[in-house]
Amino acid sequence: MGLSASQARLLTITARKSDCEFQSMRYSHEKIALSRDLTDVSNEYQNALNATKLVYDYYGVGSSADPLTYGLMMTPSEMNGYMPILTTDNAGRVVLSSKLAAAAAAAGIPNEGFGALPSSLVRNKFVEEMYNAGVITSNSRDSILSIQYSQDIGVGNAGTLVTTSTKEVDLNGLIDYISKSVDDLSFSGIDLDSLLEHYTGKGYGQHPNDDGTGKYNDFVIRNGSISNYNVEYDNKDSNITLSLSDILSGDYQFLARINNETKAKEREDLTTLMTAISKCDIWEWMFTGLESVLDTGDPNVQNALIAARMKTEELLNPSNNNYFSYNGYTKENASKYHGVIYCMSDDSTYAETLGTGAGRNGAGAWLHWFGAGEGHYSTSDIIGYCGYHNAKTARGRRSDGVSIDISNIARAYLTYFAQEYEGMRSNNYYVDSDNDNRTVGKSQLIDENFTFNILSDVGINQNQSLESGFYDALFNQICLRGWTENDNVKDKEYLQEMYKSGKFFMTTCADDGFYYQGGYATNTMVKEVTDEEAIAKAEAKYNTEKQKINHKEEIIDMKMKNLDTEISSLTTEYETIKSVLKNNIDKSFTRYEA
Repeated sequence: MGLSASQARLLTITARKSDCEFQSMRYSHEKIALSRDLTDVSNEYQNALNATKLVYDYYGVGSSADPLTYGLMMTPSEMNGYMPILTTDNAGRVVLSSKLAAAAAAAGIPNEGFGALPSSLVRNKFVEEMYNAGVITSNSRDSILSIQYSQDIGVGNAGTLVTTSTKEVDLNGLIDYISKSVDDLSFSGIDLDSLLEHYTGKGYGQHPNDDGTGKYNDFVIRNGSISNYNVEYDNKDSNITLSLSDILSGDYQFLARINNETKAKEREDLTTLMTAISKCDIWEWMFTGLESVLDTGDPNVQNALIAARMKTEELLNPSNNNYFSYNGYTKENASKYHGVIYCMSDDSTYAETLGTGAGRNGAGAWLHWFGAGEGHYSTSDIIGYCGYHNAKTARGRRSDGVSIDISNIARAYLTYFAQEYEGMRSNNYYVDSDNDNRTVGKSQLIDENFTFNILSDVGINQNQSLESGFYDALFNQICLRGWTENDNVKDKEYLQEMYKSGKFFMTTCADDGFYYQGGYATNTMVKEVTDEEAIAKAEAKYNTEKQKINHKEEIIDMKMKNLDTEISSLTTEYETIKSVLKNNIDKSFTRYEA
């Protein structure tokens, strides 16, 4: 081999040998990396052997079949006792998924909460928004809204619910429902003879109700306008029955008349008569009947009923009322008195001859006691008592009277209720505040445009009430504690890790009916158990990764072995060529020296 060829071959072998040595080193580094990977997989597997999970053992039988999830805690079911198990943060706020958070925000509940419990209007808005967000179905929404808002559940009430279903009705619907649900009143009236001190009347002629002594102290209950009315009952009737639905739909007036010749007793007798009327059993029967239908258990409704009763009782208090006392029976004065005495006659003769002046008519009846001359004004426009004092004249005797429109009082009660329930936010309904002349014309009494929620059904612990109670408890806690949004809570592993790390807390309802925040370990139904599934997955992963690493190592080992063989061969050839090259060089120098 020539010198130049030998040198070229030597350089080629040197380059190839260097490349092989580099490849061998690279494979060696890959083996080291595979070794690290194997170590990591081994460590992960070892850690997985200690893995635990949180399970919910509702029945206390040691079962680990039900993992603790957000859905299990926040969906009404027997598993949570139909009471939400809340996830709360360090600030005590309720952690909500995106859908529940959207419902809370749309209902106007601030992130910091109200710090108190709002009205059923906000609760109903929250229920509507849960439906809009896809949290509940339309059937669930309708079911929950048909049941009263339980403002005390989770706030002293552990969840034993009384189902009180309601339905919306207008005024006619309310009257119709009352006719079927409120018992009639057996009304005894007023014993005027024992109540008042009476005197024999003077004058010529005798009133039909006069018992021969000149006394005509009586009462009637009539229904209808002044031009078309029926006397329903009088004090001779011992079997008086009143219907609350009839009173609300009609124009029932209670009218009482007395005859008194002593001027000192005039005002006293009228005041005594009004006081007696205010204590009649009509009013308590009316209040109780309306409350039995309207009281759905909603605190706002109950407050409105209390206010309506108090304000209506003020109407019945003689010292706070439009008490009319007018002397004489002239045409001018008659326009003020609203016709109470006229309304008490059940004799058409008297009605026909009113306004003609005092004196004897063809039937021989005397009219002085009426307060003749335009004495036919209706009491239907008056809200409260209407009194009349007829001045004594030379020709006739004095007869005084008091009336009250029972139907107006009933409608005033409902008006006060509507006004209070609306929270005085509007002037849709109101009762005239003029004590001297409180009238229907200057009021806006309840009408068909107002919607009542009436109690339609009562039961205990039905499925409907359990679902309603669940979301009422959730709503109450959101309003009291505030809320924060974190949609990751729907991921089981994330939620459990947050519990284990102490970043989330479990807030549950205790036996006293209040919610308390604590760690998951304090909940007797939550167990931390070995996560066999996680261990099995980790073992399978470890075996798979180990096989992959071993296979890669085998391939690298084979490649390194081939490189070692090639390097050895190149080294031998390198030494051979180097020796040949050296001999050729030596021979060349020897020749030239010779």
